[in-house]
Amino acid sequence: TWSLGLMGVGVLAILIGYFVYGTGGHGTAEEIMHHKTRFWASLLHNSVFFLLVANASMFFICATTLAWGGWQMSFRRVPEAISAAVIPLGIIALLVLLAIAFGGPEMSHIYHWTDTAAVQKDSILNGKKGFLNVNFFTIWTILAIGLWIVLGYKMRQLSRSLDENPLPDTESGSKYIWKNTVWAALFIVWFSLTVMSTVPWLWLMSIDAHWFSTMYSWYTFASSWVAGIALIALFVVYLKNKGYLEYTNEEHLHDIGKF
Repeated sequence: TWSLGLMGVGVLAILIGYFVYGTGGHGTAEEIMHHKTRFWASLLHNSVFFLLVANASMFFICATTLAWGGWQMSFRRVPEAISAAVIPLGIIALLVLLAIAFGGPEMSHIYHWTDTAAVQKDSILNGKKGFLNVNFFTIWTILAIGLWIVLGYKMRQLSRSLDENPLPDTESGSKYIWKNTVWAALFIVWFSLTVMSTVPWLWLMSIDAHWFSTMYSWYTFASSWVAGIALIALFVVYLKNKGYLEYTNEEHLHDIGKF
């Protein structure tokens, strides 16, 4: 009930924001453009932030899997449930990102490199047009979000398969560990190529394409990682207080806190 109620509040907030700012409102041409930019910039900021926070949960699962960690198994369903939110959040972020990229001159106030005329006049933007262009942006965005969803779904599917089909012997256990390790490694590699490198450059840093930082992606990853772990901790503490997660103890909470 609370979830549905908050979703309703979210939809209402978007509608109010659109009619107040998204349509441009009244005023001079510059004020109208400013209002539209404010609306879409807010959508961009929120959709990317919450998508990366939810995606950090699957990174946590895959990182601890590759480290052969066992301590997280007592509350593994929590980060799995959070990571499932990557599907709707990913679709929302994809729509927002593509709407801005294909928005034409009105959206070029957010992504200046989408204005081809401005790119030709600007030596810095012209030098980066090999990757700062709508086609590259679209393909990489679809691939990034699509593979986060697919690889994350596979990891959750492998985990749930143990509930329905318990491993009968040691050999089956070895095969399961190998399969789990392979899929976790694939996710980690793709996560590194996106969240730890290209995605923050394309989605966020390119808002000011004249400025760049080789550490920007690491700062983005670090902030989304800390926020993601905090979200896991909140759910673990909440469920623990409700009488669930009987095998999760103070040592587990301490380890989450250290992360």
